[in-house]
Amino acid sequence: MTQLWPRLDGAVVRSLYGELRNRSVSDLAAVVQSDHARATYAATGGARVTSSEVAALGEQLRVIAHDFGYPEATDDSRRIGYDRAAAEALFERMDLTTVEAAHNGVWNFLTFVVAPDLVRWRWLGSSNPERWICTDRTRHMFARLWWQALTFGQAGLGVPIDLSLLRALDESDLNQITERRAIAGNPRLAQAVARLAMSAEGATRRTVLRDLTPRLRRRLAFVDFAALTDQQIEEHLRSLKGGKT
Repeated sequence: MTQLWPRLDGAVVRSLYGELRNRSVSDLAAVVQSDHARATYAATGGARVTSSEVAALGEQLRVIAHDFGYPEATDDSRRIGYDRAAAEALFERMDLTTVEAAHNGVWNFLTFVVAPDLVRWRWLGSSNPERWICTDRTRHMFARLWWQALTFGQAGLGVPIDLSLLRALDESDLNQITERRAIAGNPRLAQAVARLAMSAEGATRRTVLRDLTPRLRRRLAFVDFAALTDQQIEEHLRSLKGGKT
């Protein structure tokens, strides 16, 4: 059965953001919890996650962070390495439907209750409240990672989800694809775009994606890519990469 995770919304998270946003990593590590008195849950759709399961996720995310320099300040490459590893852990530990994962309150609970220290450490120097308060899931500390794993993970029958494609993408690649929801909303299309960019010769991925995505968005206005086979999707993308709109 899928899980229902605690949610924090509205005035609760705005108040917590005011309290926590300027604290140090060590101070925030001292206030980590696995529940909150103001948390709510969806009424139906799964089984409520237990406090021990919540705590186990937080601990795993912290163990991973230690491999990338936590709690000390670190460089971009190690922070991005953490993102890829944490995405895998979040996706494996959080058995969510897309409806549950689309609720911003779930991700607010993680940032403000389970792992505020990791948010401060990962985004040290950033004053962007969207890393804490989930208003845009492509920018939030944890929401973006779970959705990246869903979008770029390749499932096989009876085997764990394969996240090698996600691990091969850099931040620029991900931004070009995931911030265009008409593309990212179709995982088969997003994966095909990523594979095409990675196989490009004589040009950087960023150049390919910047040229391809506007053409693709125009074609999305009159082609339903969700109804196409994988081969048909690839054929459309190759024609767009060749300059046909």
